[in-house]
Amino acid sequence: MKLSGQVRKMKVEPEAPIQYFLNLNKESHSLNSYIGNKLKIKWEGIITCIECGRKTKKSYDQGYCFVCSRDLPENEMCSVRPELCVHENGNEAAKEFWRTYCNIDHFVYLSLTSGVKVGITRHYNIPDRWIDQGAVKGLIIAKVPERIISGKIETAVSINFADKTNWRKMLKSDYEDLDLLEYREKAHELFPEDLKCYALENEDIQELVYPVESVPEKITSHNLDKKPEFEDRLTGIKGQYLIFETRVINIRKYSGYHLKFDFLGVDE
Repeated sequence: MKLSGQVRKMKVEPEAPIQYFLNLNKESHSLNSYIGNKLKIKWEGIITCIECGRKTKKSYDQGYCFVCSRDLPENEMCSVRPELCVHENGNEAAKEFWRTYCNIDHFVYLSLTSGVKVGITRHYNIPDRWIDQGAVKGLIIAKVPERIISGKIETAVSINFADKTNWRKMLKSDYEDLDLLEYREKAHELFPEDLKCYALENEDIQELVYPVESVPEKITSHNLDKKPEFEDRLTGIKGQYLIFETRVINIRKYSGYHLKFDFLGVDE
């Protein structure tokens, strides 16, 4: 099978194992059945913005051109610092974004990736958010009515909890099997007093299984900007990474790139 087009982050279905779909030109193509086969990937030298479609020499904020990266509400500072959200008081585009994406229920969660981390997401992004991180377990610890509140809780909890993932350890499943219920108790103690009312006590831990046959002993991330073409045997998928015998590649990093995928046979 041969496919080509503008790539975006892979889509998923939360089954056991996770079902992955290549997202090319906004069309989905199942990937799991090709694990074990050789795959050739080639960058065609073209990048187009995932928002406006204009050609760009460089991708910003995982798929945008410079203008969209600079001007769109979703790319404001509060995308990474939600406790600083000011969309409610911005221009009309910002206010509309706030009404649609900020002024809605958000979850604060703990996930187990390379260790226990705290994070936030819109209510409809669970468990996809955990899958994108490569988490093997996830636990919702709070539900709030607005993004800025979830950001304030995350900031308070992250003083004693990580909010980043060691991606190499995540891919190798190099982690201690920690009890998220115990960490939930510790996290709740760190909530600001006026926000403790949003804490959730009865959510269950969700476990996630990935379609991974093997991971290379030494993990090297392939850079398409330096080497636009390679061929290797696909051995698994985790997070937003395709895992090969000798390398890995973060598909989400190349959102907006126009890539060719040539799925070869097992023996080719």
